[in-house]
Amino acid sequence: MANINNRGLEGQPVLPFRDDYAYAGSDVFVKMTFVDYTKALQVPTSLTYQLDDITNAVNMIPSTTMTAGLTSPSTLQLPAASMQLRMQWQGSQLCQLSVTAVIPVTGGGTQTIVSRRIIELVAIQTPSGLD
Repeated sequence: MANINNRGLEGQPVLPFRDDYAYAGSDVFVKMTFVDYTKALQVPTSLTYQLDDITNAVNMIPSTTMTAGLTSPSTLQLPAASMQLRMQWQGSQLCQLSVTAVIPVTGGGTQTIVSRRIIELVAIQTPSGLD
């Protein structure tokens, strides 16, 4: 998922979170790497994620927890069936992906990492009336 806008050059403020675009009805792959406060690569012991449509205040993927098969770096797949526009006439909607991971820390203990990312789902334009 590539970030295709450039807020700085457009004179808009730089956001404190990732801002990505994706076509509605397509799989979205989110790359994740987990490091502790010493910047050492760590494998999470648990990972919880949730996707919400913040344009229409609707939950798209309920809170889901994973504890097995986690790696770092890893890729989280958001399935196409969940990545649908709530109101087709809107043309786009903002979605918030919330990820919470618990990782071990170098020297002992654990650290909880919370991350948020905005994904703007956009409709794929289809020409009509071209028979």
